Amino acid sequence: MAYPDIRLIALDLDGTLLDEAQEIPIQTVETIQEVKQRGVIVTLASARPLCSVLPYADRLGITAPLITNGGAYLVDRDQAKVLLSKPLDLGTFREMARFFEERDYYIKAYSNERLFVQEATRETIEYSSRFGVPYTEVGKKKLSALEEPPLRVFVWDDPLAGNDALELMQQWSASFAFARETGCGLEVVDRTVSKGAALKAICREFGVPLSHVMAIGNEGHDIAMVQAAGLGIAMGNACEELKRCANEVTKSNSECGVEHAIRKYVLK
Repeated sequence: MAYPDIRLIALDLDGTLLDEAQEIPIQTVETIQEVKQRGVIVTLASARPLCSVLPYADRLGITAPLITNGGAYLVDRDQAKVLLSKPLDLGTFREMARFFEERDYYIKAYSNERLFVQEATRETIEYSSRFGVPYTEVGKKKLSALEEPPLRVFVWDDPLAGNDALELMQQWSASFAFARETGCGLEVVDRTVSKGAALKAICREFGVPLSHVMAIGNEGHDIAMVQAAGLGIAMGNACEELKRCANEVTKSNSECGVEHAIRKYVLK
């Protein structure tokens, strides 16, 4: 199948651009530099907060707006221009947080630069260290008292143990959008938020038709972005739902699937 010339590439980070060591393979860095030299715009699209995305943007010399917090916050590299900021409704967030706090779920609430938790668990400490996101403990059952609405929330559950937050979350489906990021956990954002909506905002900013965009991802929260792009690519290690939605499937993140896709569909 023939695709239009690609003028913009949007890349998810974890499980897509990054290998299992949380690094960008050097050959992928070189390929991205090559495609940038041809005038193709490259951006990153991640569920991570901005502070955790910036080091990778710097590694690649990306100056285009960055999609962070699952699409809830879209800003240029120097944070001089915010194209989109859509936090959760504060009142509805407090209601949801109170509901899950009372049932002893582990919840993380994200701002641009910080993670808020009731109490720091081993997962909190490991996440903070691995992803470079500082955290603040607010106290047991006090997340629902946050004064500023978060951009994104993560609710940890274990469906195999009968502890399924997805079913419980349905009561807020009119306000929130949610998708599984891992086997155990739900990413929660405002219902109007998605990586796909943020990608459309970038395209409007640069005057690039979506038909000339390539987007690559591997998880449920990448589906809207992959579907919005003229060429949507699923990683070889992607979830089956995303593979069904994608135009093409590339190699896995441990096999430099991003580099393979860029060379095959962009550099040709």
